[in-house]
Amino acid sequence: MAALLFTGAVPATQAAAVPSCGVFGLTVDSPAVLAAVERKVGCRFAAVRWFQDWTTPFNLRYARTLLAQGKELELSWQPRRQVAGALRGVPYREIAAGRHDAYLRRFARDVRQAGQPVRITFAPEMNGNWGAYQLGPNNTSADFIRAWRHVVNVFRAERAPVRWVWTPNIQYPGMPSSYRALYPGGAWVDEVGLDGYNWGTTNAWNRWLSFRDTFGASYQELKRVAGTKPVQLGEVASVEQGGDKAAWIRDMCAQLPAFGQIRRAFWFHIRDGRVDWRLTTSDPALNAFRRCPTTR
Repeated sequence: MAALLFTGAVPATQAAAVPSCGVFGLTVDSPAVLAAVERKVGCRFAAVRWFQDWTTPFNLRYARTLLAQGKELELSWQPRRQVAGALRGVPYREIAAGRHDAYLRRFARDVRQAGQPVRITFAPEMNGNWGAYQLGPNNTSADFIRAWRHVVNVFRAERAPVRWVWTPNIQYPGMPSSYRALYPGGAWVDEVGLDGYNWGTTNAWNRWLSFRDTFGASYQELKRVAGTKPVQLGEVASVEQGGDKAAWIRDMCAQLPAFGQIRRAFWFHIRDGRVDWRLTTSDPALNAFRRCPTTR
């Protein structure tokens, strides 16, 4: 789905002595929002995820702000850029051919300067049929794999401490490529993930889906492709429309132990246009999440 970008930074604040949110991390568009959510839920998110587009430098200042708070870092790195006022994808073939190596080397060196490991998801939801950089006749699954491997090799040559997280979208009808056809191979992937949402009745082509309905089949296919690699939910959230969001969150917490390879789950705490995914859309939803980490 379309991602908001964090482009600024604020001074680090002292982390409060509060319990951990367990398996959960948070995707937010500012450190101030992160602090506000942690106050409301009464726990600390161990990991924070943010988005950056191509040609932007690694946000080292933001990374250091989060590290000062004891956070693990996760970047969702989207190969897209502004061209004549519109977002355009960076062709995988260009990346694989080395045409962006100067940018990649600079980015890798900045990551190294952070001084701590960073998890990076390159081209999240690459199996989607939306967005600027997804698959097409001139941007094939094979092109993606070559680009992924090239990026990883450049970072390794620069000794950047990165764990690479391959994260497709959950499966859906008409998907342009299978997971297996897009998997770069275990030597180039450290962890795997899934992005998925309960859209409820916010659009005409979706319906209310439980947590298991949302992730179950895709999780099994991910394990068939990637074996025992650690799994994360790179983006997970539910809306209020069409059902009971608080009940959805309680069910998610009850179901997660059955998904034994999941190590982290990043709640997408962003209002994206007219769709509000935040934890704070209602008191019942917020209260359900407050009880969630203790049940994981």
